[in-house]
Amino acid sequence: MSENKASKKQGVLGEHAVVIGGSMAGLLTARVLSDYFERVTIFEADTPPEEAVPRKGVPQGNHIHTLLPGGTDVVLKYFPNIHDDLVAGGADYGDPTIKWRLCMGGRWQPRIASGMGSYTMSRPLLEATVRKHTAAVPNITLHSATSVDGYYSNADNTAVTGVILESGETVGADFVADVSGRNSSASKWIEAMGFTPPERSTIGIDVGYTTFEVAEPLGNQRDWNILFITPKRIPEETRSGGIFCIEGGRYLVTASGYHKDYAPTDWSGFQDFMKALPYSSIYDEIKDLQPSGEAKEYRYTSYLRRHYERLTNFPTGLIVLGDAMCSLNPVYGQGMTVAAKEVDHLDTCLRQCSENGGLGNLARPFFKGAAKYIDAAWDAITVEDFRYPQTRGERPRAYGLAKWLNRKFFALSGVDEEFSVAFMKTLGLVEPPESLLKPKYLFKALFAKMPEQDREPPFRPVD
Repeated sequence: MSENKASKKQGVLGEHAVVIGGSMAGLLTARVLSDYFERVTIFEADTPPEEAVPRKGVPQGNHIHTLLPGGTDVVLKYFPNIHDDLVAGGADYGDPTIKWRLCMGGRWQPRIASGMGSYTMSRPLLEATVRKHTAAVPNITLHSATSVDGYYSNADNTAVTGVILESGETVGADFVADVSGRNSSASKWIEAMGFTPPERSTIGIDVGYTTFEVAEPLGNQRDWNILFITPKRIPEETRSGGIFCIEGGRYLVTASGYHKDYAPTDWSGFQDFMKALPYSSIYDEIKDLQPSGEAKEYRYTSYLRRHYERLTNFPTGLIVLGDAMCSLNPVYGQGMTVAAKEVDHLDTCLRQCSENGGLGNLARPFFKGAAKYIDAAWDAITVEDFRYPQTRGERPRAYGLAKWLNRKFFALSGVDEEFSVAFMKTLGLVEPPESLLKPKYLFKALFAKMPEQDREPPFRPVD
């Protein structure tokens, strides 16, 4: 699949498609739509910088981000030439189950080969590189600093036929993808057309990030690119921490706390916060280092889901995806990957539409299929987040059983190598959750006990 040449499918579904939002999900969406429409236009309200630096429209860009293996696979599928540019920019690629020092729920994940791949880099580097490759597709045009103020519809308001810009200009389109983020007005705009807006689910967690950038020690010899530690005893413990080794010989060091247990913004207090984690591994890496600037903070009150999959009637010529459909708890690093999986599913739906001769039956199968990826992420994290009694919202179905099974799976993944790989593939959104429900795994999990570890096990590479 070429990034820079029109595919044989191009143009079969229409002349023009519009994407509202030019962040990661919007860029990937535009790339997929370029195979089915003669022209694709992205309208982005922000002005993305040319270089790989944080931007106003992505306030969380100063903090640690990860594109999980499932999302990495999607990016490489649609941008097969991007790998060399990412690595040249300083991204580190490898098998995450070897490269990541990961402590979850009080036990260290075994560092063994899984066959998966992922990158470690800053969010700005990833987005800038994807934007560069998207802009290189001949039939995609990106308009920055251009806000969309509404949808343009046909006479009987049954179909979206374009967008209305902030300037008042109307831009016609055969198809519109609203990828405008958590603050999307899509539900309000379809309600104005006479459609029922989607139901909403929110989970209140009051998470806060504090992040410092630190120069990696000169000549540092390391065999990892991510170090991350989560609470061991919940609900007593609310703190997590991580180091991501990013481009430019830098550590991005982030402390996170649930329910307003936020890390200090002075370096000494920040180090003490890290020292108080279940293991001292992060503190040991930074105790003799100094930050290169002031702390950056980010607050996230709740995650939000708009249930478009429950709607029985929806405008023709429109879909909503990415954070505009579901904005997840950032602590788990799933957002970009879930959006990427949604985009890949959109490709499948568009291919079916091209075979069936039109876009009329797109929204419902798209939303139903996308919901499976959202469910996988949402259900996994709500089970953990509701272990805190302060968490607000509706608990998942069969919560008690799910919480018990999660604990058993965490325990088994710490001692059984085959299951450990399978477990990480579900967390990485490479395999669906039901892949863990094999009888042999369930039987082993029944008797699994959390391994006792008083320190991080040494890494012993397998030749």
